[in-house]
Amino acid sequence: MAEYTNVEKPFLDKLQALGWRIVNQGSFGIPKDPASSLRTSFKEVTLKDEFIKGVSQINTVNGKPWLTNKQLEDIYNELIGVERANLSLLEANKEVFEKLIGVTKTTVAKNEVTGEENPLVKLIDFEKWDNNEFVAINQFRVVTPGGPREGIIPDIVLFVNGLPIAVVECKEVDVADPISNAVDQIMRYANTREDEFGTKEGEERLFYYNLFSIATHGEEARLGSITGDFEYYLNWKDIFPESYKDIDITNYVEEESERYKSNGLQNDPRVRQEVMIKGILNKEILLDILQHFTLFMEIKEGVEVKIVCRYQQYRAVGKILDRMRTQTTGQTRSGVVWHTQGSGKSLTMVFFVRKLRSQPDLKDYKVIMMVDRKDLQKQLSATARLTNEFKEANIVSSRKDLKPKLSGTASNLNMVMVHKFVQEELQHSKALLKAYEEKGKVPEFKPFEVVNTSDRIVILIDEAHRTQGGEMGDNLFTAFPNAAKIAFTGTPLLTDRHKQKTHERFGGTGEFIDTYKIREAVDDRATLDIRYIGKTTNDNIKSKEAFDAEFEDVFKKQSKEEKEEIQKRYGTMQAYLENEDRLRKIAKDIVKHYVADILPNGFKAMVVGSSILAAARYQYYIQEYINEYIEEEKQKANPDIDLIEKLEFLKLGTIVTKQDNNELGFISAARKQAKELKAVDNFKKDFDFSKDEDGNYNKPETGVAFLCVCDKLLTGFDAPIAQVMYLDKNIREHDLLQAIARVNRTKKDKKHGILVDYYGVSNHLKDALNIWGAEDEEDIKELLEYFKDIDKEIPVLEARYNRMIQLFTDKGITDFKRFAEQRMADKAKEFQLAEDCIALAESVAFRAQFDTYLKAFFDSLDLLFNSKVAKDYYIPAKRFGYLLVRIKNRYKDPSMDLKWAKPKVRKMIDTYLETLGIDSKIPPVSLLSDDFTKEVDKLGKNSKAKASEMEHAIRRHIKVNIQKDPALYKRFLRRIEELLERYADNWEMIVQEFYKVREDMDRGRAEEAQESGLTQQELPFYDFIIFTTLKEEDLSDDEKEELKVLVKNLVILLQDAINKPNFWKGRPSEIRKLQGIIEDEISFVSVEKVANQYAKLSVEIMNLAKRRNDELLG
Repeated sequence: MAEYTNVEKPFLDKLQALGWRIVNQGSFGIPKDPASSLRTSFKEVTLKDEFIKGVSQINTVNGKPWLTNKQLEDIYNELIGVERANLSLLEANKEVFEKLIGVTKTTVAKNEVTGEENPLVKLIDFEKWDNNEFVAINQFRVVTPGGPREGIIPDIVLFVNGLPIAVVECKEVDVADPISNAVDQIMRYANTREDEFGTKEGEERLFYYNLFSIATHGEEARLGSITGDFEYYLNWKDIFPESYKDIDITNYVEEESERYKSNGLQNDPRVRQEVMIKGILNKEILLDILQHFTLFMEIKEGVEVKIVCRYQQYRAVGKILDRMRTQTTGQTRSGVVWHTQGSGKSLTMVFFVRKLRSQPDLKDYKVIMMVDRKDLQKQLSATARLTNEFKEANIVSSRKDLKPKLSGTASNLNMVMVHKFVQEELQHSKALLKAYEEKGKVPEFKPFEVVNTSDRIVILIDEAHRTQGGEMGDNLFTAFPNAAKIAFTGTPLLTDRHKQKTHERFGGTGEFIDTYKIREAVDDRATLDIRYIGKTTNDNIKSKEAFDAEFEDVFKKQSKEEKEEIQKRYGTMQAYLENEDRLRKIAKDIVKHYVADILPNGFKAMVVGSSILAAARYQYYIQEYINEYIEEEKQKANPDIDLIEKLEFLKLGTIVTKQDNNELGFISAARKQAKELKAVDNFKKDFDFSKDEDGNYNKPETGVAFLCVCDKLLTGFDAPIAQVMYLDKNIREHDLLQAIARVNRTKKDKKHGILVDYYGVSNHLKDALNIWGAEDEEDIKELLEYFKDIDKEIPVLEARYNRMIQLFTDKGITDFKRFAEQRMADKAKEFQLAEDCIALAESVAFRAQFDTYLKAFFDSLDLLFNSKVAKDYYIPAKRFGYLLVRIKNRYKDPSMDLKWAKPKVRKMIDTYLETLGIDSKIPPVSLLSDDFTKEVDKLGKNSKAKASEMEHAIRRHIKVNIQKDPALYKRFLRRIEELLERYADNWEMIVQEFYKVREDMDRGRAEEAQESGLTQQELPFYDFIIFTTLKEEDLSDDEKEELKVLVKNLVILLQDAINKPNFWKGRPSEIRKLQGIIEDEISFVSVEKVANQYAKLSVEIMNLAKRRNDELLG
């Protein structure tokens, strides 16, 4: 009820304020009549009448609908035909989506009003959005044929023209992980949860039409698509256009503060459901997102996902279009979008193009995308195809193609590859080419001539901070003097020491069009923060004297003459950085760190060397030390076989530019090997350690675990599986920020990116952040939090540990710290203290708090797991894990689980629990198991603990079985409630009575059936009819006998029917026929209260028969 009052009802009220029609079915019980939710059957997932009404009124001639009733029926049947097609959820969703936005045309043979042949039909009116039908229905019941449950009941389903466009799942805040639970429930509804037996849990047809789903507990709401799991459900934290922002998004109103106070108002107010409702469920915005800001994208070979924009992308596109409309010159229409790395700038460009093309006043613009790197060319080309108008022929790859391809008036999408122009200028000069490759500097070259003077051109510039300098940028802008230039960058140049600041270089008003900075992206879980580990080999080399000493140490084996030759030929610093002994020492440390901290969690690594030579050497040395590690492990008394197999599976690739025909052979060999491995593509894939029947790996190519690079892949490379960057190169300013961002992409179970610094770039970190301007001191402080030294995580770990202790001591468990640290000598007192802790967890709110605090503590412990400091917390972690499993087992709460713990922490706790005879992966012993009494006896003389254990086991047993025999298990439920009330705190008596309840449950209906003259198959149906229709009213003996005869006949009918193969799934006509016969049988009995409910009872008996299918078959 609290969920309905505090979350669901307010959600519906806000929708109503936005003009949605609300069908509120309340919150009591399971809906019985499909008509109350605008349907004729609970099997239907669309609202046919709403569809016909909506589509009719948006297809008009002179204001009057022109579609005939038959045409509307045919259109509806054609659309829902997707439900009968043999398609996956994603395929069906994509097919429907393309019909809704008009990619796939919907037509009828003729417009009977105008005579037009094959006219187009709109399914949604995107221009006059208020003409559509917007309906929200709560408690939307859908039956699930073939599933173990009777059906699903999403809290709220949103319909546009009768199509279920969104599903909303509400949770009360006082539960463990309310958002996670809501997302898990949505995935169950969509039948997308992993299930090892392929059990159908939900009804995916409901999601064939789905744009997105929302998980909310009021104080926070997140949305995700049908392909998103928990990690990809994100907040919507702004309202745009500004004209719709009629609330203060940064503060709660009094009503909200009161509603959410039980959770301590601990969230940013911008993540509450009110902001999401106004920000994305406003009718105009919702249809805008459907039409322009949704796409399907292949993220790796054979894996396609559905993407719905993030709020900053939607806002930025809107602001760009506003500027293009309100400003009058190319210069004033121009500007910069500052969105941090990893926040989806390329997709923002795609969304911009898609919306631009539907705007009558702007759709004639020619669009030019500009990139300056080969890797970005490949990436952006793939992304540009998502606009549905990009063609390979529109790539301009040389200067001679500029005029032929871009001087015309065609409103098309083009891509200019600036690096191709650079190559033309560099072909004559190897020295310049090397400078370009190694330093990333874009050389100056001859001016372009004017190509196109039109002011109906918009140039989209990717990574604008690089393109802005030198004559190259000037000349490109000269070629299109009146074009609007929209620059995208994650690292703009802002300080006075730069010749020109990025936002000034690209004109406009001098202000950024939109900003979305690193801290915002991390807070939104759109990117991750970075943990920094300083590992320079012999202290930071800050002075010439210190460096000279280090150089002498590294080259101590060389003679004076050899040292002078090294300095003359290579330069002191470069020779030092490429030295074999130094690189070996670092490679050994890399392997040690990777094996201990990264590999257990299934992530991969990038190694950045100071040069091509250093990068290639790193590959060979890392492989050498992996082999050495394997041999050392094999020599142990108890070798870790799993670890050995994983290490043997690993592969490395070196991705560097070809130098010349005289390069060292081992560099050429490393490059060739990387090409054969397809190292870049396979690096992006998750490890797959599975083997076939012969013991061969199914996907050995996924073993590419390290990429050794120098300059390549440090910009624009997107590999979420990369968690750590081992950096041994001098990188500064925006190049440093760009490089570090390679490990900030989100991925399941990845909490942070990690930078291990062997060069000492931390000295440049504040300088790098200062490129955003000395006036932004607060920003810089926040950004330094984003790049946090891993040692600064130690006080965080300590604080999270103390918070765990305080959680229990505040509840009166004063000795809890001694318990956690295993310092209690009296074992009886220790056991009682554990029981007191478990008793506290009877409160769902306390369990939620415990779960949240423990996850945070385990996350910090995982990050520091192999440090000396972390070892002090191993015992408390084991004790907390012990309590978690005991609490889960006591209260039968599946959300209290160790499955979210990282492998290192999980393995440690599981090992500890196994020594106590507890296996966290095995479900609790069931009530009727022979071992149950043994489990209870382990609680010793603590009768209260025993009573609690038994009560929750009985309640769990009732919950699991009540659908199979409602009358019986509701009697058991009433019985335990009466026992608890009758004996109050007399725990010994309660335990005795609970044992009797357990014995009765074990016997089931055997004795009762014998006395009643009915079989155990028949008695549940007999009781169900009485329970449903007569409640407590008495029956005469004759009436009882008549109902028994009825039930015997019904069971015979049911058994005959379900003995036929595939009855429930493949025989719909026979099911309908059987239900009709059952209706007739019931209607003929003389007991009026039964006979009068023949229609309802026939449905319920069919459902009960389906749930009792195995029992009926004996």
